Amino acid sequence: MKYENLKTLEKHLEETPFEKLSPLYLIMGKNEFESGEASKLLLKHLLPNSNTQSKELSLSILDGAQVQDQELFDKLFSRSLFADMRLVWIQQADKLKKSAQEGLEKYFERPSPYLRLLLSAPGIAKNTLFYKAIDKAGVVVELAEIKPWEKERYLADWVSKRAAAERKVMAYPVCQRLVNTIGADDSLIAQEFEKLMCYCVDKKEISQQDVDAICTRQHSENVWQLCEAIFRRDAATSLRIGESLLLDGQALLPLLRVIRSQFQTDYQISILLAQGRHGGDIAQAFPQFKGMMLDRHIQQAKQFGSAAFNRGLIALDEAELKVKNSGMEEKMILELLLIQLTRSNR
Repeated sequence: MKYENLKTLEKHLEETPFEKLSPLYLIMGKNEFESGEASKLLLKHLLPNSNTQSKELSLSILDGAQVQDQELFDKLFSRSLFADMRLVWIQQADKLKKSAQEGLEKYFERPSPYLRLLLSAPGIAKNTLFYKAIDKAGVVVELAEIKPWEKERYLADWVSKRAAAERKVMAYPVCQRLVNTIGADDSLIAQEFEKLMCYCVDKKEISQQDVDAICTRQHSENVWQLCEAIFRRDAATSLRIGESLLLDGQALLPLLRVIRSQFQTDYQISILLAQGRHGGDIAQAFPQFKGMMLDRHIQQAKQFGSAAFNRGLIALDEAELKVKNSGMEEKMILELLLIQLTRSNR
């Protein structure tokens, strides 16, 4: 049995009686935030009604890169005096030694009725005996990468659900306001959401004013102006806005990610246009864009062109690598990038 997103996994967990849940689950996903959400969901359902103390007694967390075979199999076959059902969670399961993998393959054939096993990893090769044994014996949660143009809606949905879990009333436009303020960076959204909950601890309803008061704005309006200047190939304006953002304290990596998000969105629109799609088709694919905003994105996609978007995405990846790995000044990296992005098509 396989699931590709949190929504279908949650549906499975909610509709399956506790005693019918699989003895084995594997979470695969390169996005740490989404994999973490899947892990929280599984822990909630595999260890239901557990307080902090009982969870400590019934949950064992092992690092696949470091665990020794003896410790691993002791955990799998030992019983607890304080918990009817135990959970062993092996993180970085892709880094388990060959001997441990082979031992687990045998364990999967006759798992303990008193234990459930959770494995998590960025990925495990599907042509290996280890993966095939997991697939046969348990449930694989292979989280598909969220499309860039779906990211903002996904994060707004996540904020809405988290607010409901905290028993707060948070209208959907307010959730969107938080995402638009912070940008489509899931780790930053989670961080700012926690700040918002602390700020509104005595409030039942969270308003737009609360978001504006407590959440750190990522210079969203100027970033959009920067992107528009890039798409117009206005190098002078792009360089001026870029320098202003850095002087105002804007970190370069989040800025590059916002620009990339805009490039990916309009690149997708340019592909739809090349396929002969019209405004109605694009509005259906991007329901967050309406009226003048939709028209502006379509016009930008037409003017900039698919080839330029593709080259721009490659340039953005190279710039991000320079920020992470070179000693070059951020101002120089951004200036070179903006000159490259605004260069005319040839």
